[in-house]
Amino acid sequence: MNLDVAIYNYWPRAIYDVALNSQYAGGAYMAYHPGGAGGSVVCCIKVKPGPIRIEYSLGGSEGMPRLGERIHATAVLTELPGNAKVLTVHVYPDGTAFAEASREYVDERPESKGKRQ
Repeated sequence: MNLDVAIYNYWPRAIYDVALNSQYAGGAYMAYHPGGAGGSVVCCIKVKPGPIRIEYSLGGSEGMPRLGERIHATAVLTELPGNAKVLTVHVYPDGTAFAEASREYVDERPESKGKRQ
């Protein structure tokens, strides 16, 4: 199933060159800030239930630690409703990610996997 993808970046810095299961999902997502998250919507990514590999590079100012480092995370898409239109992916600074498919855009922030344990 092909879905729009909404990526929410909770890092305190930009991320770029995002890929989901090796499919390009956008060039840049700005840093998280109080009251909002860096995010954007991209069309369209082929998805199915199960693990989703998320890869992205860390952005930032020249000389920042880890600048350009490629981060690899996995989120599990447990459900893919037949009426789904959007895959929402949340990426966290602890290296975890969360994914969900829905009919409408989701704007609530689930806790990172590390905090849900």
